[in-house]
Amino acid sequence: MGPEPSPQSVEVDGVYFRYSSYDVPFWVRPNTTEERWNGADDGPTQYLSATADGAWAELIRNENLRSESDLELVQMGLWQAQVIEGVIADYSDFETAERAGFDADALVDDNQSRCRAEGQRLREAGFRGVLYPSAALPGEINLVLFGPRILLPWGATRLLSSGVPGMLLTNGAPPAELLPRTRHVGAPHTGLTEHRRKAGRRER
Repeated sequence: MGPEPSPQSVEVDGVYFRYSSYDVPFWVRPNTTEERWNGADDGPTQYLSATADGAWAELIRNENLRSESDLELVQMGLWQAQVIEGVIADYSDFETAERAGFDADALVDDNQSRCRAEGQRLREAGFRGVLYPSAALPGEINLVLFGPRILLPWGATRLLSSGVPGMLLTNGAPPAELLPRTRHVGAPHTGLTEHRRKAGRRER
């Protein structure tokens, strides 16, 4: 086995987005299902996207929505959150992840087991989250936060590190123009394909 990945630690300070079917956007209890960066017993894990389109695309992919008629059935809350967080593992693009020793393919693989194992390792190493490419919308960046988070009113001052100011933006459906741009399960990831092409040119 080779050395363990060693990502750079970065800070994030900005507005991120997520969809939620609950009346609050964050988990304080452990997630009940496995997702890309958490097992079912790994503790609360928060998934966000850097843009509203990125969050909606995650919903389209996760629910396998394929047509405008599918979208018409959706009534989902879209939230924005002001995230200020340090000690975030930087896998924000494929090249950065590979330089740190983590396989670029794993970041968007439909089989999420490698990311789940890495998520557990990063938690144990003291990281508070990961920046990583969106599997659903090539070119977008997602953010996962490890540990519980509590919703604060928008603009509130954080007194605890677990507090995150947020607000509900809308309760509705993803825009139809995202349908052809969303990468569904089983489809190639155009960003990864382009990364491989560029890497191949550099190696020649």
